[in-house]
Amino acid sequence: MLIALKFIAAIALLAALHVSVMAALGRLLGIAVRQVSLGFGPALFSFGIFQLRALPFGGSVIFKDTRSEDTTDEAPVEHGHVHDAFDHKPRAVQVLLPLAGAASLALVALLLHPGSALASIGHGFVQIVAGGFSPLGTAQGLIEGARAFATQQGFVPLLGMVAAKLAALNLLPLPAMNGGQALLALLKRDSHEEDPSSLLQRLTEWGLWLCVALALSWLVAIGFFVVQGL
Repeated sequence: MLIALKFIAAIALLAALHVSVMAALGRLLGIAVRQVSLGFGPALFSFGIFQLRALPFGGSVIFKDTRSEDTTDEAPVEHGHVHDAFDHKPRAVQVLLPLAGAASLALVALLLHPGSALASIGHGFVQIVAGGFSPLGTAQGLIEGARAFATQQGFVPLLGMVAAKLAALNLLPLPAMNGGQALLALLKRDSHEEDPSSLLQRLTEWGLWLCVALALSWLVAIGFFVVQGL
């Protein structure tokens, strides 16, 4: 139980850093922030644009975006009613802003484990995918390795290790991750008109299904590991 609490605390702290960096940088770049959520699931507490949710295993930042909201009732264009929207910022901003969240995690890993952080992030890509493909095999060994590390090390080294793995997770080229969001921004057309039949739209849909499949596979792996340990 203590090890599980250490992992939850590490993930919650890093998720808070992740979303805070993205929200702060977005505001610095002149983008309106609609919502900052820490965690997933039902909202437990709300204060302005900030929400604390039941499951502290991640977070999200929602920026103003004219592709997903109606801004016609706001001030005229000359007063900036779209100039503070994410999708009306230069392509470089749309690509780099999502990556800032993953970069903050990589920086924590580098500060806490300067000698092994890059290798840990690199291994993280392979481990996440391999574990997802083999939840009752490869994933079990990876979870056991993480448990042993948490048992032998203090909280700060654990925080560095988790930061490296979360950085790798968020850099995956999947739509729900920072890497995928940056890639979609890089590949999208200059026009703000959406084409539901476009190849990019289909790739986004397939990528979301891959995200769901990967998450479900790891949930099965973690559940199986817990049951086996009872």
